[in-house]
Parts: sequence; C-alpha cells; structure tokens
Amino acid sequence: MHELGIVQSILEIIEEQLKIHEGERVVKVQLEFGAMTAVMPEAIEFAFQALTREGPVAGATLDIIILPIKGVCLDCGHQVELDSYTPFCPACVDGMLNIFQGKDEMRIVSIEIE
Repeated sequence: MHELGIVQSILEIIEEQLKIHEGERVVKVQLEFGAMTAVMPEAIEFAFQALTREGPVAGATLDIIILPIKGVCLDCGHQVELDSYTPFCPACVDGMLNIFQGKDEMRIVSIEIE
C-alpha cells in the first residue's frame, strides 16, 4: 500500500507548515491526485486517520479530489476527458493524445490551521 508512504510524506509537510505559521492544530487538509496515479482515496483516508489519532492533526477533515484524465489530440486538436487512459484520440482514432491533466499530479491544495 503505497498510500501509507504518501500520507507520511504529506504529514511531514503539514508539520513543517505548522511550525512556519506557528499553528497549534490542523482543521482541514485538501489534496489532489491525478486519476492515473492509481491512488485509492479510501486507502489515503484510512492511512490519514490511522497516522493522525494524536497530535495537532487529530480530527482534521480530509478532502480528496481526483482530477479526471484530460487530453488533446496532437493531430486533430480534439480535447477529451477520459474514464481510463488510452493513447489514441477517440475522435480521429489514429491521433496521439497529449495528456494535460489527471496524469501524475499529487499535491496538497490547502492546509487550514489554527
């Protein structure tokens, strides 16, 4: 479960931000992941809850956003949102897609602290 390692890294960043901003506790954390990262939101939530039972992040709300896969055809210019990855354009069939969203994004969008 690589989600555990991801959450551990996120918590390290959160702890750094608490120190920088002289916060006492975290109220809410918002995360974004690209659909192609294969991150399971349920596993992220489980790991987050397990690793934050005590301390300044305990009880914080976790909001996870999965960014859909979006691409543009390099041949015909058609933009598409996909349910699952394919390298080929569904409009012209032969064209190659350039994926511009939902690929490898993993980011902390916001941390609400008090």
